[in-house]
Amino acid sequence: MAVAPAPDDVQLALHAELLAALPDSRFVRFDLDPGSFEQVRALPGTAAALLTRHPWKGLRWVHALAADPADPDHVAAGVDLVLELVAAAGEGDPVRGITVPRGGMPLVPEALRPAEVSDWDCWATLERPAVAVPDGVVEDLPADDPRLKALLDLASPDAPYPAGDPRVVRWAVIADPDGGLAGTGGLACMVAVTRQRSGAAHLNDVATHPERRGRGLARLLCAAVTRDALDAGASAVTLDAYADNIAAARLYTSLGFVRERGSTTGRLPEGVALDA
Repeated sequence: MAVAPAPDDVQLALHAELLAALPDSRFVRFDLDPGSFEQVRALPGTAAALLTRHPWKGLRWVHALAADPADPDHVAAGVDLVLELVAAAGEGDPVRGITVPRGGMPLVPEALRPAEVSDWDCWATLERPAVAVPDGVVEDLPADDPRLKALLDLASPDAPYPAGDPRVVRWAVIADPDGGLAGTGGLACMVAVTRQRSGAAHLNDVATHPERRGRGLARLLCAAVTRDALDAGASAVTLDAYADNIAAARLYTSLGFVRERGSTTGRLPEGVALDA
């Protein structure tokens, strides 16, 4: 699958503009890839908006960012800026999706509001987890190991990175501690690690066999890969999770991750007027 090309000087300048406007945003600093940037609008210290092109789906997407997501004025300013980008994008290759800070979607004009949305949280840490992981518990598998697909199909069929995806730099797993799982070749838990343009590591596809959930396996695995990534020089470790996944929130908090950004995202309706 394709990835965004290396950013050019214009895109790097746009990223610098975002960082100057929202200097405390770890999402901007670590997760955003300037190679996908098209346009930026910024109100320093308050809000910013970004038009990107999805690196492998080819879709154009707008993102509203608030300096303080708990401040309604900051959220409203971000939505205003993102609507400017939608209007300026032109109709030849329309914007297909929108992401706004949590609580901001009602501020989007109804004609542009997605029919279906999902709520996400962005998490990040710069610190090694204070969790002891026994030697030999975590192992790495090659991308073509069929057990990865078997576990994803069972435990996380909608995972964003399919088994074998070349963007993944590490497939880390924990084998079944009881040795009795069928169908996954004995795999109980897995995570896929990708590398952000910033040098941060990003955790994806955290999946635990349904019969082994609640035993702390995902905590051990995420602690190990987070520790390893930071020890290897990663600038941060980040991840995204559905906002309503309370168990995941407890897990990541226990490892020292901090919720950096709550967002609502969805596909824009097709065929609407951009000045709606």
